[in-house]
Amino acid sequence: MLLEKFKNGLIVSCYAGADFNEEMARPETMLCVANSCIVGGACAIRTNYDNVSAIKKAVQVPVIGIKKIYKSGDMFEGDFRITPTLKEVEVLLKAGADAIAIDGTLRERYDTLTVREFISEIKRQFNAFLITDISTLEEGVAAWEYGADMVGTTLSGYTPYSKNPIRFGTLPSPDPDYEIIAELKKAGVKHIVAEGRITNGEKMRKALDAGAYCVVIGTSITEPKKIVKTILQDAKL
Repeated sequence: MLLEKFKNGLIVSCYAGADFNEEMARPETMLCVANSCIVGGACAIRTNYDNVSAIKKAVQVPVIGIKKIYKSGDMFEGDFRITPTLKEVEVLLKAGADAIAIDGTLRERYDTLTVREFISEIKRQFNAFLITDISTLEEGVAAWEYGADMVGTTLSGYTPYSKNPIRFGTLPSPDPDYEIIAELKKAGVKHIVAEGRITNGEKMRKALDAGAYCVVIGTSITEPKKIVKTILQDAKL
């Protein structure tokens, strides 16, 4: 059922926390943003743990939950993982998340499991719908083969070993990684979530044409600070 709801759709990432978009980091604020996006046509909402419960109780579309865990630093320079252990998976599901996004990169993990074991345990213990966020073709193919329901390009460019590493928050925003979408599709990954630096409908269309099953857009919709900075930068002010 979730796959049907996601197909060719726009998922809006309503992320706000002390680490990122802190000016809007209140569940009631993110709920208003989520509702507005849904009225506009969003097929689902992706949000962090702090907002899952409030949004889930008030909306009729699927809610994808994540929980970032930091070892050090911040969003831009820190060492973090997306929903890296079974503990975070459990609290997100208890909060009401319909699907869980997890870290599927080959970086050092925050538990004793391999990515294969992690996916297997989530399926065994919770039978949860999983979106595995990756940064390379190899990671994506592996996640798909391990049993992920969908593979997200969320971290492409944001690991040191990505093909074209960039810094979080870079402005102007580089183009999305259309190449990895096409490569994943060619390698047999059927359900690809295109996420990262998709800022408008033209780029969304290009991602779908490259082979994406659906698209996630976040800060270009839900972070006024970034939107204003981009406008002023484009205006050369």
